[in-house]
This record gives sequence, structure tokens and C-alpha cells, in this order.
Amino acid sequence: MTRGQLQVNPAFSLAVRVPTTAVERVRRVVAEAPGAAACLVDHPRDDSHPRDDSHSDGDTGFTVVTVEADGADTLNWLDATLRARLGTDLLDVTDLAFSVAAGGKLGLLPLARIVTDLDIAQLDADADRRVVTHLAANPRAADRYTGRARRVALLSDGTAVLDLEPIAASTALPALESQALLLHRASGLDVIPMPVAAPRAADVVSAISLLAPGFGATVLVHTDLARVAVIRDGLADAGLVVLDAVNDGLAVAAAAAVLSTLRAQGTQPPAARVVIVDPSRGGELAGLLVAAGVGDITLYDPVRYGIAALHQLTAEAGAVDLVIDLIGLAAPPTTVQVLRTRPQTPPRFAAATTAPRPLHALPGLLTAALAAHRPPTTAARLAAARALSDLAASGDLLPPLDHPDLTTKIAAAAAAALPADG
Repeated sequence: MTRGQLQVNPAFSLAVRVPTTAVERVRRVVAEAPGAAACLVDHPRDDSHPRDDSHSDGDTGFTVVTVEADGADTLNWLDATLRARLGTDLLDVTDLAFSVAAGGKLGLLPLARIVTDLDIAQLDADADRRVVTHLAANPRAADRYTGRARRVALLSDGTAVLDLEPIAASTALPALESQALLLHRASGLDVIPMPVAAPRAADVVSAISLLAPGFGATVLVHTDLARVAVIRDGLADAGLVVLDAVNDGLAVAAAAAVLSTLRAQGTQPPAARVVIVDPSRGGELAGLLVAAGVGDITLYDPVRYGIAALHQLTAEAGAVDLVIDLIGLAAPPTTVQVLRTRPQTPPRFAAATTAPRPLHALPGLLTAALAAHRPPTTAARLAAARALSDLAASGDLLPPLDHPDLTTKIAAAAAAALPADG
């Protein structure tokens, strides 16, 4: 079976190593799973060759089969059943999420040559002294003669990791490493995951200030949005480039999706009626929609008013053009279009053309901010949102995350609206 035939989630996957003669037994177990499950190849193949659902482990007579499930319950059943049914034929079974996390998800590569004696001499104290002395007299040259201009601190205090309660910052490291790797892939920048043990927002402000000499920018992720506001206020006069995954990522992508939706409806922003459910989760989203010229915006608090009042608000035909659901609980009448986006649980990458992810906008905005030596402004975010909407193919709200022009187009649009550092 393939992903297209079953609603499996590749995030729940096992790599099962068995003798080739036992592959059919693995398939039978997968077929009996209580939920959706599938056997797939565990490495990319040339599309000109037929796909199979296993591959031989060299010439040893062993095969590695990748098994994907629809969630944790099915995955746990598969793990236990494979172990019970195959016995000694089960040479190894690995949960791929833990396998990928083991040892970290990214590392450093040297840019300077270290092959010859001449190469190594440029890393010695005499060479360093000459460059350091020059920078002491010309501090603005640091970005030219160091890697700081492309180095980004990806920082979290562990207060908003996925849907979890606040956790120890070190526990957030696997999620930080994933985001660092994806942000590096999209931007080409050196993104360093940095969990910080910071009981107070003021401690995060101090940490960013202390780290600033070595980094061109700091990006706050997996950090409570209320804390993010306090942190950014605390650094407002420091002249540092600080972004965050909600205001400079999700909010911009969501605004782009709104613009695409209104365009598809044939509704001009000044005539649009939009409801934002639980607006406190959206950061700059409401402000971006105001800046985009959306004429009628209702900020709806589901905790205070409940969901029934929202249904009444949207029940009348034509009363609302779009509901933006930031909490995941609203269920207005089916006649009303709903854009669902939860900051802590972004959609799977496969759904990125219909729902926003921070990676739609964050790499481009970060690139522009680094070049300008200043954080994004509302104007830069709005320019990025409009560029994102323009990149979307017909019928899509957003471009795919692997769109070849995504980062460059967003960066160019944001840079044009972001004055450079004089």
C-alpha cells in the first residue's frame, strides 16, 4: 500500500530489518494493524523505476522495510506485534523519530581550508591577532571578517513547545534542532539551536544581549507569545535583529492565506468581513490585516463568549466572508469558509499550500532583516504576505514550501519595504 491509498502519517514510522524471506510476514502484520499502516521504501528512488516496498540490505540476504502508521496507537501495536510474531527473525526495529534525533540533527562544517601548513597558519595566533587588531579599530567590519552576518541563534525558553505545558529548555532541543535544520535549508544561513534556562522574560533579554556579539540575528521559537512581546519590548532600544516564529512567520503566512482566500472569492479587502477566533494567539495577524486594508475585522474571544455566539454571528448568509480559527475549536456553519491555523501545531508539510506554516515567511524575512541590520517592520511583513499570496498557484492559498523562489521573493519584497541600516 502507498501513502496515497492510506491516511498514514510518516512521522510515525518504524525501520524493520529482517531476513528477506521474512518480508512477507511483515506485510501480513501491517495488513492486520488496527489503524492505517503501510510498507514503503526507506530511501528515495528514481521515478523511472517501479516502486517497491522494501530494499535489500546489500547482498547479505536481509531487507529493511519502512512501516508507516496513522498515529501513536497503531505504531505501538505494530512494534509490539512485530516483536511477538517475528521473534528471532526480527533483527532490528527502530522508531525513526528517535533514530533521526539520536546524536543531533545538524552539525558544523569548516569553511576555511585546513589541509596544508599554509592553511593551518591562517588559524594560528599570529594571523588571528592581525584580524582582531583590525576589528578593534574597525568594529563595523566584523560582519565582513567573521561568520556573524550569516549566524542565527534559534532560541527557546521551553514555555511553548508544541502543545505541551512549559518544559525544561533542554527538553525542547529536538524540536529546536528540527526547526534549525529546516530554517537552514530554506535560507542557507547557519542556524544554531539554543535552549536557554530562563525563569523570567528578563533573563531571555539578558541572554540575547550577551549572545549578540556572535550572531547576526536571534529568532525566538517555542516561546510563549506573551513572553515574546515582553522580550522584544526589552530589546527595542538595543539595536539587535530579533524575530519570532509567530509574528514573523505564522502571522505573515496566515495574512497571505487570507489575501488569497479573498481574491478567490472575488472580495476586495475593504469590503471583506473577517472574524479572528482567539486573536491573542495570532500575534501581528490582526494588525497585518488592518494594514492590508481589510474593512471589517471582528476579534472573537471564545473563552469569554463561547462558540454558540460565533455560530449566531456567522449563521446569516453573507454575514462573514472568512473565519480565521486560531484555537482549533470553532465549527461555524459550512457555508462560511474557515482558515484553521494553530501556532503550536502547524499542518503537515503536505498541507502547506492550504494552511500556513512559519517557514512560508520566516526564512525570507530573516534574510532581509540580516541584510538591513534591523528587525522586520509591519510594512515589511505586509510586503512579504502579499508576495506569498502572489506566489500561490491557482486554487492554492499559499505556495508549497519547496517553491524554488519562495525565500528570494519574500526577502526581496521585505527588503524593499525595510530601510537599510544607515
